[in-house]
Amino acid sequence: MGGGHTGASARATERARLKDRTVSIFQARALDPRSRDVLSVFDRDIFSNELGSANYALARSLASVATQSLARSLARLSLRSAVPVSTNLEANNQEYSEAHEKLSPSPLQSTPANKLPQYAAAIIATMGGFAMGTVLGWSAPAVEKIKEIVPLTKNDISWIGSIANLGGALVMLPMAFILDRLGRRVTMLGLAPPLFGGWLLIALFSKVPIYIAGRFITGLFGAAYSVAGPVYNGEIAQKEIRGTLGVFYQLFLCAGILFSYIVGYVADLTTLSCVCSAIPVLFFVAFYFMPETPLYLLMKNKREEAKKSLQWLRGKHYNIESELNNLEDFVRETKMKNVKLKDVLKSRAAIRGLIISAGVMMCQQLSGIKAVVFYAVTIFKDAGSTLDPYICTIIVGAVLTGATGLSAFVVDRFGRRRLLLMSHVCTTICLASLGYYFYVKEHYPDQATGIGWLPLSSMCIYLITYTMGSGACSWVILGEIFPNEIKGMAGSFSAFVNWFLAFVVTVSFPYMVNDLGSAWAFWIFSMFSFLGLLFVWFCVIETKGKTLEEIQKELSKTK
Repeated sequence: MGGGHTGASARATERARLKDRTVSIFQARALDPRSRDVLSVFDRDIFSNELGSANYALARSLASVATQSLARSLARLSLRSAVPVSTNLEANNQEYSEAHEKLSPSPLQSTPANKLPQYAAAIIATMGGFAMGTVLGWSAPAVEKIKEIVPLTKNDISWIGSIANLGGALVMLPMAFILDRLGRRVTMLGLAPPLFGGWLLIALFSKVPIYIAGRFITGLFGAAYSVAGPVYNGEIAQKEIRGTLGVFYQLFLCAGILFSYIVGYVADLTTLSCVCSAIPVLFFVAFYFMPETPLYLLMKNKREEAKKSLQWLRGKHYNIESELNNLEDFVRETKMKNVKLKDVLKSRAAIRGLIISAGVMMCQQLSGIKAVVFYAVTIFKDAGSTLDPYICTIIVGAVLTGATGLSAFVVDRFGRRRLLLMSHVCTTICLASLGYYFYVKEHYPDQATGIGWLPLSSMCIYLITYTMGSGACSWVILGEIFPNEIKGMAGSFSAFVNWFLAFVVTVSFPYMVNDLGSAWAFWIFSMFSFLGLLFVWFCVIETKGKTLEEIQKELSKTK
């Protein structure tokens, strides 16, 4: 009896040990992105070494009862109890998506995710970009129309055109904090009412100080979408369509500029402003029904809400558990990192990254892009174009929008550095050509009629090459060059540099034209564009096709 009891006890102990081992393997495999099949953990060799071949059949029977949903449930329990788990996930959205792709699908996951809700949410979110585009494009037709209502000085024109950029610069620095504090959805909804109010001021009061105040308000709250929109789209999208959705904001912004040009051509100033005021209202109504991003909800420990959000974005028939687990793992690892910002900024890589990102933003704005967009009608009117200046401006807006759409394919095909170099070479030549035309028009007006085609063609080529290179690649580099620990701060600083210099360019352009002449105004922009070419050649590294680690290693090198 004693021997039998001892044998039974030993078998029970071994059975319990096998059960614990099975659970632990399920946990490890369920959290390992490289696992192809959870049931493959019951390999004969493993159990022959660990438990003896006699128990292999027992292990198989336990495995047949277990399911992948059990494994995921155990994985979630492990995460919630803060059990340290070794993973291969990096702290960014793209890499946790890549890890998710490596997980083998369960029977429910054989149903692919429905991408339509993601496209719908992204399109509605980028209506904020469209609204900002109307702010940027408004001044081109509006300045000439305001002149018909009230007398304008150069100072008035300068501030009406530029003040929106100053509002944009001021909102850049706190945006990262606001998005993390209030959430992506609440922040974006909260921007719409004051943006609508700014447009009403412009529409209802024909006073220069009111125009300036309304423009500042619309710039302040409209520009905030340039941060919030891309963040929202990046956090709701699957890896396969994240690049496409990332282009949506810039594309919609350019479409908003074109929309302002067209409405400004066919309508009076009040109608133009009222139509623009309707955009934030439509955005608010549509975006109200969109979910908060799953990542933000998990950051705030709202797992059930995150689950509902992710399910809505992926479709009701898609099994979201593995992706949700990866998101939780990403959030947990991010919170575990306790890296001080001042320590990161001491590194050579971070300092060079800040110089490069701020530098390409300076090169972008000092090439005069905002002057062209904000004062397009006035530029063509001063050029004495044979076409209606408003028609020329619409053509420019259409070229800008089309080029932005094409840039999505070009940026990933060619290197960022190569496109930046090409862009600055072409913009230098085009701006010099514009300056040449205005010089000939001023000093040899009879000869200017023979090159009347030059302003519009130079402007179109300038916009195409700017958009393909400096316009797109500056923001791409900004997203690639920084580690996550400083990406928020560095991104806000670089965006501030961009918007502040846009203000400097647009506020100074009317004075440059008045005091120096249009020829020298464009020649100065051409010289800055050439200096941008030199900066890219000597300072900017290539980031295409490189991991964050490779980029940081290259930035750390001493020349």
